[in-house]
Amino acid sequence: MLLDACVLIDFLKADKAVLQLMVQYVGAFSVIGPVVDEVKEINDDNELIELGLIIMEPALEDAYAAGSQRGPLSFEDRLSLLTAKRHGLLLVTNDRRLRRECEPEGVAVLWGLELLAALHKAGGMPAMEVVGIAQAIRESNPKHITPKIVERFEEVIRHQDCRQR
Repeated sequence: MLLDACVLIDFLKADKAVLQLMVQYVGAFSVIGPVVDEVKEINDDNELIELGLIIMEPALEDAYAAGSQRGPLSFEDRLSLLTAKRHGLLLVTNDRRLRRECEPEGVAVLWGLELLAALHKAGGMPAMEVVGIAQAIRESNPKHITPKIVERFEEVIRHQDCRQR
């Protein structure tokens, strides 16, 4: 899976240890170098590597393509899309424009909170803690993570708990 900047920033602001748990319980996560460069919540690449994230350098052809294309996406978002497509990776993003652009390119997408639900389902974090992380993300990113989104997330977690009993 490939994380875009918005999801990476959300988790870093809420509780960066959750990224380490996701790697342990959900799977491998990558982030491209240009995205790392725009994330101010870390001091250097080593912080992400210590959390278990893989830092990928995009293909030169993808960088040229991302730089030459016009449209609603930033260079980093376009490059994330092209990298995910090239490597057959699922792209984790909360950016609606990026998600719209992924569909015609055949790139599968997940919302950031879907990763938290997967972490809970895999037994990596109890319900109350994942809900707390979701609420922390909402507080730090109220423009994109609305109360309604958190409510739907809480319903997913309750449903998971009911099915596990």
